[in-house]
Amino acid sequence: MEFNIGPRMVKTGLAVALTLLVTELLNLELQIVAGIAAVLAMQPSIMRSYTYIKEVIISNSVGIVFALGGYFLLGNHPLSVGAIVIISIAINIKLGLNKTVSLTVLTIITMMLGGDNGISYMYIIERLSLVAIGVVSAFIINALIMPPNHKKILFSLIKKASEQTNFLLRVISNKTMSVPQMRAEDKEAEKLIHDAKNYYEIISDERNRLFIRKRLSFFRSIIIYKHMIQVLSKKHTLIRELEKNIHDIEMMSSNKSFLIKKLVQEINSYCENILLLYEDKIILDKDLQKETKAAMQVTINNLIEELQGAEFTKWAKVFPIANSIIELFFELNKLERFVRLKENKK
Repeated sequence: MEFNIGPRMVKTGLAVALTLLVTELLNLELQIVAGIAAVLAMQPSIMRSYTYIKEVIISNSVGIVFALGGYFLLGNHPLSVGAIVIISIAINIKLGLNKTVSLTVLTIITMMLGGDNGISYMYIIERLSLVAIGVVSAFIINALIMPPNHKKILFSLIKKASEQTNFLLRVISNKTMSVPQMRAEDKEAEKLIHDAKNYYEIISDERNRLFIRKRLSFFRSIIIYKHMIQVLSKKHTLIRELEKNIHDIEMMSSNKSFLIKKLVQEINSYCENILLLYEDKIILDKDLQKETKAAMQVTINNLIEELQGAEFTKWAKVFPIANSIIELFFELNKLERFVRLKENKK
């Protein structure tokens, strides 16, 4: 059984510890509320922590208004608290504050379940202080302790997804894997691409940070990663088309099948070489690469010529694959230009 403790786990624990130390220093009751707030407020990036705080201010303002209104109009009966929570969640979602719903609910429950002496100004300040201490502690720990290396993490996800898609393109065209295993590998590729896209949104948020080191280099990396993810999407589309139609294509003339398999093999190598070029592991000669791309274009033209005069059913099987190959080739060509531009800037 694997037992991995990641940076975010460590930072969450440190945020809880800091929160409890501050609340104990200030002699505040219900320290557990501040601890829960710290856990909920821990975000995967500094910018998202900052955005989260802004959303917390708005959503908690809504929550406080409803909590106080509900307490004085309906009391603190469990059904009253539940009704106020439902209304508050609906309003927060309507305002687009989905990320802070859990923290707003925590604030409402903390406010409405007042002590025997009812709700006073001091009571309100103490309860709000618990949430504020937890959120601010999470932000401080996230900003100062082990700030995430987003570029490294994202490229690692992209590389894993690329290796998985390259593997699938090799085995599909050669039919060296059973259908159930192929579907399992395809789902894994889809998951890896989805993870890369989600993490790209995180790293894209960092563009608004004021304290980015090597800002120009950061922006260039953002553009390259965006095109790498587009390449992954195009590759996955090609994989799906091959899975659906490769059997029917092999039943056609041997020349069509050979041309398609040749194109898939060449474009797969092209993709692998671009990633290796980005990692500075190989040097791609521009003239040689031009010849390779010209050869691929000739192969594409040969495939189109083979389809001339073919029946509609054959076009319906071959055209989606040919179109996917052309779109992928176009995206890889763009990616190569951006990667070479980065190398020139170095």
